[in-house]
Amino acid sequence: MDKIILFNILINSHLKKRNINWRLADKKAMKQPSLRKLNCKLTKRVIALHQKGYTDDFLPVNSEKIKCVQNGESFAIQDLFVKLIDCSYDRLTHTYQYIHTIDTQAGCRGLLVMNGILKLTN
Repeated sequence: MDKIILFNILINSHLKKRNINWRLADKKAMKQPSLRKLNCKLTKRVIALHQKGYTDDFLPVNSEKIKCVQNGESFAIQDLFVKLIDCSYDRLTHTYQYIHTIDTQAGCRGLLVMNGILKLTN
């Protein structure tokens, strides 16, 4: 038997056992918020900061360095100007995401978004 047909038979039998109508299940799925709408506040905040010139993306390398994704350059944390901007709940990861702005001495400006506050001192 074709795998798709077998899958449909299994789903139909599962839904019939629970008295669920396919159309009802489809309507419920359609009412769920799309992924774009899940992190609306976080997305709007990042877009606003991009418009202010914070266009690069940064990732922590270790407890002492941060890397710019766009150019691959690593920076020592003590050489950066880091500012905590906002915190927003991320419904995809079910964690709070903290938005930091980063200004480097080399002129790079960007964002670091992570599920914690960046530790600046040891």
